[in-house]
Amino acid sequence: ATVSVLYWVTSMSLPTTMRAVIAEAGKLVVATRPVPAPGDAEVLVKIHATAINRADTLQRVGKYPVPKGVTDILGLEMAGVVVGSNGTKWKDGDKVMGLLSGGGYAEYTTIDEGLLLPVPEGYSLEQAAGIPETWLTAYQLLHFVGKVQKGETVVIHAAGSGVGTAATQLAVAAGATVVATAGTDEKLEVAKSLGASLGLNYKSSPWNTQLKESDIGGADLILDPVGGSYAGANVDAMNLDGRWVLYGLMGGPTPTPPDLLLAHLLRKRGTLTATTLRSRSLPYRQSLVAAFAESSLAKLSDGSFKPIFDKKSFTLEEAQAAHEYMETNANIGKVILKVC
Repeated sequence: ATVSVLYWVTSMSLPTTMRAVIAEAGKLVVATRPVPAPGDAEVLVKIHATAINRADTLQRVGKYPVPKGVTDILGLEMAGVVVGSNGTKWKDGDKVMGLLSGGGYAEYTTIDEGLLLPVPEGYSLEQAAGIPETWLTAYQLLHFVGKVQKGETVVIHAAGSGVGTAATQLAVAAGATVVATAGTDEKLEVAKSLGASLGLNYKSSPWNTQLKESDIGGADLILDPVGGSYAGANVDAMNLDGRWVLYGLMGGPTPTPPDLLLAHLLRKRGTLTATTLRSRSLPYRQSLVAAFAESSLAKLSDGSFKPIFDKKSFTLEEAQAAHEYMETNANIGKVILKVC
Protein backbone atom coordinates (compact mmCIF):
# COMPACT_ATOMS: atom_id res chain seq x y z
CA ALA A 1 0.00 0.00 0.00
CA THR A 2 1.15 3.53 -0.70
CA VAL A 3 0.97 6.41 1.75
CA SER A 4 0.15 9.83 0.35
CA VAL A 5 2.25 12.89 1.10
CA LEU A 6 -0.86 14.53 2.57
CA TYR A 7 -1.33 11.69 5.03
CA TRP A 8 2.40 11.68 5.87
CA VAL A 9 2.18 15.36 6.83
CA THR A 10 -1.04 14.80 8.81
CA SER A 11 0.45 11.82 10.63
CA MET A 12 3.23 13.94 12.11
CA SER A 13 0.71 15.29 14.64
CA LEU A 14 -0.81 11.91 15.53
CA PRO A 15 0.22 9.65 18.41
CA THR A 16 2.14 6.50 17.54
CA THR A 17 0.25 4.21 19.94
CA MET A 18 -3.34 3.80 21.09
CA ARG A 19 -5.54 1.95 23.54
CA ALA A 20 -7.27 -1.10 22.05
CA VAL A 21 -9.33 -3.99 23.43
CA ILE A 22 -8.38 -7.59 22.66
CA ALA A 23 -9.45 -10.98 24.02
CA GLU A 24 -7.16 -13.02 26.25
CA ALA A 25 -8.31 -16.33 27.77
CA GLY A 26 -11.97 -15.46 27.25
CA LYS A 27 -11.74 -12.02 28.84
CA LEU A 28 -11.34 -8.55 27.37
CA VAL A 29 -8.24 -6.53 28.22
CA VAL A 30 -7.01 -3.10 27.20
CA ALA A 31 -3.72 -3.28 25.32
CA THR A 32 -1.39 -0.77 23.67
CA ARG A 33 -1.19 -1.04 19.90
CA PRO A 34 0.36 1.05 17.12
CA VAL A 35 -1.90 3.59 15.45
CA PRO A 36 -2.58 2.06 11.99
CA ALA A 37 -1.70 3.82 8.75
CA PRO A 38 -4.28 3.92 5.94
CA GLY A 39 -3.59 1.97 2.77
CA ASP A 40 -4.82 2.72 -0.72
CA ALA A 41 -8.35 4.24 -0.73
CA GLU A 42 -8.45 4.00 3.07
CA VAL A 43 -9.24 6.55 5.75
CA LEU A 44 -7.88 6.93 9.27
CA VAL A 45 -10.60 7.69 11.81
CA LYS A 46 -10.22 8.84 15.41
CA ILE A 47 -12.93 6.78 17.09
CA HIS A 48 -15.29 8.44 19.55
CA ALA A 49 -17.54 5.44 20.17
CA THR A 50 -18.23 1.89 19.09
CA ALA A 51 -21.00 -0.61 19.95
CA ILE A 52 -21.34 -4.17 21.19
CA ASN A 53 -22.48 -6.94 18.84
CA ARG A 54 -23.20 -10.63 19.47
CA ALA A 55 -20.33 -11.54 17.19
CA ASP A 56 -18.00 -9.68 19.56
CA THR A 57 -19.09 -11.78 22.52
CA LEU A 58 -18.55 -14.96 20.51
CA GLN A 59 -15.12 -13.81 19.32
CA ARG A 60 -14.12 -13.13 22.93
CA VAL A 61 -14.69 -16.76 23.92
CA GLY A 62 -13.19 -18.24 20.76
CA LYS A 63 -16.44 -19.17 19.00
CA TYR A 64 -16.15 -16.68 16.14
CA PRO A 65 -12.73 -16.91 14.46
CA VAL A 66 -11.25 -13.67 13.18
CA PRO A 67 -11.21 -13.69 9.35
CA LYS A 68 -7.79 -14.06 7.77
CA GLY A 69 -5.92 -10.78 7.58
CA VAL A 70 -8.22 -8.98 10.04
CA THR A 71 -6.95 -7.39 13.26
CA ASP A 72 -7.57 -9.17 16.57
CA ILE A 73 -8.87 -5.91 18.02
CA LEU A 74 -12.60 -6.37 18.55
CA GLY A 75 -15.34 -4.15 17.16
CA LEU A 76 -17.43 -4.24 13.98
CA GLU A 77 -18.59 -0.64 13.83
CA MET A 78 -17.62 2.82 14.98
CA ALA A 79 -18.20 6.54 14.65
CA GLY A 80 -15.61 9.26 14.79
CA VAL A 81 -13.74 11.97 12.92
CA VAL A 82 -11.50 11.61 9.87
CA VAL A 83 -7.89 12.49 10.70
CA GLY A 84 -6.13 11.18 7.58
CA SER A 85 -6.99 9.81 4.16
CA ASN A 86 -5.48 8.09 1.14
CA GLY A 87 -8.79 8.33 -0.70
CA THR A 88 -10.87 10.98 -2.42
CA LYS A 89 -14.29 10.79 -0.73
CA TRP A 90 -13.55 12.12 2.76
CA LYS A 91 -11.50 14.94 4.27
CA ASP A 92 -10.06 15.63 7.69
CA GLY A 93 -12.73 16.72 10.15
CA ASP A 94 -15.59 14.82 8.51
CA LYS A 95 -17.84 13.08 11.03
CA VAL A 96 -18.34 9.52 9.87
CA MET A 97 -19.65 6.11 10.90
CA GLY A 98 -18.53 2.86 9.40
CA LEU A 99 -18.74 -0.90 9.05
CA LEU A 100 -15.60 -2.78 10.13
CA SER A 101 -14.31 -6.34 9.97
CA GLY A 102 -12.56 -5.61 13.27
CA GLY A 103 -10.77 -2.82 15.10
CA GLY A 104 -13.65 -0.77 16.51
CA TYR A 105 -12.70 -1.15 20.18
CA ALA A 106 -9.77 1.24 19.81
CA GLU A 107 -8.88 4.92 19.63
CA TYR A 108 -8.08 4.82 15.91
CA THR A 109 -8.92 2.58 12.96
CA THR A 110 -8.42 2.45 9.22
CA ILE A 111 -11.30 1.70 6.91
CA ASP A 112 -11.99 1.55 3.19
CA GLU A 113 -13.55 4.84 2.14
CA GLY A 114 -16.46 2.96 0.53
CA LEU A 115 -17.52 1.52 3.88
CA LEU A 116 -18.05 4.91 5.51
CA LEU A 117 -21.28 6.86 5.85
CA PRO A 118 -21.80 10.43 7.06
CA VAL A 119 -23.19 10.77 10.55
CA PRO A 120 -26.92 11.50 10.08
CA GLU A 121 -28.08 14.99 10.90
CA GLY A 122 -29.13 15.32 14.53
CA TYR A 123 -27.09 12.35 15.79
CA SER A 124 -24.17 12.46 18.18
CA LEU A 125 -21.07 10.40 17.46
CA GLU A 126 -22.04 8.05 20.31
CA GLN A 127 -25.47 7.45 18.76
CA ALA A 128 -24.02 7.05 15.27
CA ALA A 129 -21.67 4.32 16.51
CA GLY A 130 -24.69 2.06 17.05
CA ILE A 131 -26.01 2.36 13.49
CA PRO A 132 -23.67 0.72 10.93
CA GLU A 133 -23.47 -2.98 11.83
CA THR A 134 -27.05 -3.19 13.05
CA TRP A 135 -28.78 -1.38 10.21
CA LEU A 136 -26.57 -2.74 7.45
CA THR A 137 -27.05 -6.29 8.74
CA ALA A 138 -30.81 -5.80 8.90
CA TYR A 139 -30.85 -4.28 5.41
CA GLN A 140 -28.78 -7.16 4.05
CA LEU A 141 -31.04 -9.79 5.66
CA LEU A 142 -34.22 -8.25 4.32
CA HIS A 143 -33.21 -7.03 0.87
CA PHE A 144 -29.99 -8.68 -0.30
CA VAL A 145 -30.73 -12.14 1.12
CA GLY A 146 -34.40 -12.37 2.08
CA LYS A 147 -35.73 -10.47 -0.97
CA VAL A 148 -38.65 -9.10 1.04
CA GLN A 149 -41.71 -8.09 -0.98
CA LYS A 150 -44.57 -5.72 -0.23
CA GLY A 151 -47.48 -7.52 1.41
CA GLU A 152 -45.40 -10.38 2.86
CA THR A 153 -45.29 -11.41 6.50
CA VAL A 154 -41.87 -11.27 8.15
CA VAL A 155 -41.10 -12.93 11.48
CA ILE A 156 -38.25 -11.18 13.29
CA HIS A 157 -36.71 -13.15 16.12
CA ALA A 158 -34.82 -11.35 18.91
CA ALA A 159 -36.93 -8.33 18.09
CA GLY A 160 -35.55 -6.35 21.01
CA SER A 161 -31.98 -6.57 19.74
CA GLY A 162 -30.25 -3.89 17.69
CA VAL A 163 -30.72 -5.86 14.47
CA GLY A 164 -34.28 -6.74 15.46
CA THR A 165 -35.35 -3.15 16.09
CA ALA A 166 -33.74 -2.03 12.81
CA ALA A 167 -35.21 -4.92 10.80
CA THR A 168 -38.69 -4.18 12.15
CA GLN A 169 -38.57 -0.63 10.83
CA LEU A 170 -37.00 -1.57 7.51
CA ALA A 171 -39.56 -4.33 6.93
CA VAL A 172 -42.48 -2.02 7.71
CA ALA A 173 -41.01 0.55 5.32
CA ALA A 174 -40.89 -2.16 2.64
CA GLY A 175 -44.62 -2.75 3.05
CA ALA A 176 -44.37 -6.01 4.99
CA THR A 177 -46.36 -7.16 8.00
CA VAL A 178 -44.00 -7.73 10.93
CA VAL A 179 -44.37 -10.40 13.61
CA ALA A 180 -41.91 -9.84 16.45
CA THR A 181 -40.75 -12.51 18.91
CA ALA A 182 -38.97 -11.79 22.19
CA GLY A 183 -38.76 -13.01 25.76
CA THR A 184 -40.27 -10.00 27.56
CA ASP A 185 -43.40 -7.96 27.09
CA GLU A 186 -41.30 -4.79 27.35
CA LYS A 187 -39.30 -5.76 24.25
CA LEU A 188 -42.50 -6.61 22.39
CA GLU A 189 -44.02 -3.23 23.25
CA VAL A 190 -40.95 -1.56 21.76
CA ALA A 191 -41.35 -3.68 18.63
CA LYS A 192 -45.00 -2.68 18.31
CA SER A 193 -44.09 0.99 18.75
CA LEU A 194 -41.76 0.55 15.75
CA GLY A 195 -44.52 -0.90 13.59
CA ALA A 196 -44.78 -4.61 14.38
CA SER A 197 -48.35 -5.88 13.93
CA LEU A 198 -48.02 -8.79 16.35
CA GLY A 199 -45.72 -9.53 19.29
CA LEU A 200 -45.15 -13.09 20.51
CA ASN A 201 -43.58 -13.83 23.90
CA TYR A 202 -41.85 -17.18 23.48
CA LYS A 203 -41.72 -17.65 27.26
CA SER A 204 -45.51 -17.77 27.59
CA SER A 205 -46.10 -20.50 24.97
CA PRO A 206 -44.45 -21.69 21.73
CA TRP A 207 -44.26 -18.70 19.41
CA ASN A 208 -45.07 -20.76 16.31
CA THR A 209 -48.30 -22.00 17.90
CA GLN A 210 -49.25 -18.43 18.79
CA LEU A 211 -48.59 -17.32 15.20
CA LYS A 212 -50.58 -20.16 13.63
CA GLU A 213 -53.52 -19.38 15.92
CA SER A 214 -53.46 -15.67 15.06
CA ASP A 215 -55.20 -13.99 12.14
CA ILE A 216 -51.83 -13.73 10.37
CA GLY A 217 -51.32 -17.48 10.42
CA GLY A 218 -47.81 -17.94 8.99
CA ALA A 219 -44.59 -16.40 7.74
CA ASP A 220 -43.24 -15.73 4.26
CA LEU A 221 -39.82 -14.69 5.58
CA ILE A 222 -38.13 -15.48 8.92
CA LEU A 223 -35.05 -13.60 10.15
CA ASP A 224 -33.37 -15.91 12.65
CA PRO A 225 -30.30 -15.36 14.87
CA VAL A 226 -31.30 -18.27 17.13
CA GLY A 227 -30.80 -21.35 14.97
CA GLY A 228 -31.03 -24.85 16.43
CA SER A 229 -33.67 -24.48 19.10
CA TYR A 230 -35.99 -22.63 16.69
CA ALA A 231 -35.44 -24.84 13.63
CA GLY A 232 -38.56 -26.98 13.92
CA ALA A 233 -40.73 -24.02 14.91
CA ASN A 234 -39.49 -21.98 11.96
CA VAL A 235 -40.45 -24.63 9.45
CA ASP A 236 -43.76 -25.21 11.22
CA ALA A 237 -44.64 -21.51 11.01
CA MET A 238 -43.48 -21.10 7.41
CA ASN A 239 -45.97 -20.53 4.62
CA LEU A 240 -45.59 -22.41 1.34
CA ASP A 241 -42.47 -21.18 -0.51
CA GLY A 242 -41.33 -19.44 2.67
CA ARG A 243 -37.76 -18.29 3.28
CA TRP A 244 -35.78 -18.83 6.45
CA VAL A 245 -32.69 -16.61 6.74
CA LEU A 246 -30.28 -17.87 9.40
CA TYR A 247 -27.71 -15.37 10.67
CA GLY A 248 -26.80 -16.64 14.14
CA LEU A 249 -26.77 -19.64 16.45
CA MET A 250 -27.81 -18.26 19.82
CA GLY A 251 -29.91 -21.41 20.27
CA GLY A 252 -27.09 -23.76 19.27
CA PRO A 253 -26.21 -25.52 16.01
CA THR A 254 -28.32 -28.65 16.47
CA PRO A 255 -31.88 -28.51 15.06
CA THR A 256 -34.66 -29.11 17.57
CA PRO A 257 -36.43 -31.38 16.97
CA PRO A 258 -34.11 -33.04 14.40
CA ASP A 259 -36.58 -35.66 13.19
CA LEU A 260 -38.13 -35.01 9.80
CA LEU A 261 -36.93 -31.39 9.69
CA LEU A 262 -35.86 -31.67 6.07
CA ALA A 263 -39.04 -33.52 5.17
CA HIS A 264 -41.13 -30.70 6.62
CA LEU A 265 -38.99 -28.09 4.86
CA LEU A 266 -39.45 -29.95 1.59
CA ARG A 267 -43.20 -30.17 2.12
CA LYS A 268 -43.33 -26.39 2.56
CA ARG A 269 -41.11 -25.88 -0.51
CA GLY A 270 -39.09 -23.77 1.89
CA THR A 271 -35.71 -22.16 1.41
CA LEU A 272 -33.06 -22.01 4.14
CA THR A 273 -30.26 -19.50 3.54
CA ALA A 274 -27.41 -19.02 6.01
CA THR A 275 -25.56 -15.72 5.85
CA THR A 276 -22.92 -13.61 7.54
CA LEU A 277 -21.67 -10.10 6.79
CA ARG A 278 -18.20 -9.86 8.31
CA SER A 279 -16.58 -12.33 5.91
CA ARG A 280 -18.19 -10.89 2.78
CA SER A 281 -15.96 -9.45 0.06
CA LEU A 282 -15.10 -5.76 0.03
CA PRO A 283 -17.12 -5.11 -3.17
CA TYR A 284 -20.18 -6.78 -1.59
CA ARG A 285 -19.92 -4.67 1.55
CA GLN A 286 -19.36 -1.52 -0.52
CA SER A 287 -22.50 -2.25 -2.54
CA LEU A 288 -24.46 -2.85 0.65
CA VAL A 289 -23.33 0.46 2.15
CA ALA A 290 -24.17 2.29 -1.08
CA ALA A 291 -27.64 0.74 -1.32
CA PHE A 292 -28.41 1.55 2.31
CA ALA A 293 -27.15 5.11 1.90
CA GLU A 294 -29.37 5.68 -1.13
CA SER A 295 -32.54 4.17 0.31
CA SER A 296 -32.38 4.71 4.05
CA LEU A 297 -29.83 7.27 5.27
CA ALA A 298 -32.17 10.22 4.78
CA LYS A 299 -34.84 8.41 6.83
CA LEU A 300 -32.48 8.34 9.79
CA SER A 301 -31.93 12.09 9.47
CA ASP A 302 -35.62 12.99 9.16
CA GLY A 303 -36.73 10.72 12.00
CA SER A 304 -38.61 8.17 9.91
CA PHE A 305 -36.19 5.53 11.23
CA LYS A 306 -35.34 5.53 14.92
CA PRO A 307 -32.31 3.58 16.14
CA ILE A 308 -32.93 2.13 19.59
CA PHE A 309 -30.21 2.51 22.20
CA ASP A 310 -30.09 0.66 25.49
CA LYS A 311 -30.36 2.62 28.72
CA LYS A 312 -26.84 1.50 29.65
CA SER A 313 -23.56 2.52 28.03
CA PHE A 314 -19.98 1.70 28.94
CA THR A 315 -16.43 3.00 28.49
CA LEU A 316 -13.66 1.25 26.60
CA GLU A 317 -12.19 0.04 29.88
CA GLU A 318 -15.57 -1.46 30.79
CA ALA A 319 -15.81 -3.58 27.63
CA GLN A 320 -15.84 -6.84 29.58
CA ALA A 321 -18.74 -5.62 31.74
CA ALA A 322 -20.57 -4.53 28.58
CA HIS A 323 -20.23 -8.03 27.13
CA GLU A 324 -21.47 -9.62 30.33
CA TYR A 325 -24.46 -7.28 30.32
CA MET A 326 -25.38 -8.19 26.74
CA GLU A 327 -25.05 -11.88 27.56
CA THR A 328 -27.89 -11.53 30.09
CA ASN A 329 -30.19 -10.51 27.19
CA ALA A 330 -31.33 -7.55 29.27
CA ASN A 331 -30.55 -4.92 26.65
CA ILE A 332 -33.11 -3.35 24.35
CA GLY A 333 -31.34 -1.94 21.33
CA LYS A 334 -27.67 -1.09 20.99
CA VAL A 335 -25.16 -1.03 23.83
CA ILE A 336 -22.66 1.77 23.20
CA LEU A 337 -18.99 1.69 24.18
CA LYS A 338 -17.56 5.20 24.63
CA VAL A 339 -13.94 5.54 23.53
CA CYS A 340 -13.24 9.23 24.12
